Amino acid sequence: MSKSKNKLSTCYTSMECNSCKTIKKRKFTEGDVVFSTAENCSDCDGKMLITKIFGETMD
Repeated sequence: MSKSKNKLSTCYTSMECNSCKTIKKRKFTEGDVVFSTAENCSDCDGKMLITKIFGETMD
């Protein structure tokens, strides 16, 4: 059985550009939905698609 500790988790949103395939990660904001379009790509001005929402735990 593992020890139970309170660990701090931060949620992130991963996005991929439909045009140039650039992948970016940013902090999760309320309203983010997987497979929906987000802001424009800063590299080519294409549309960014939210590909996953995940959390990272800090020790």
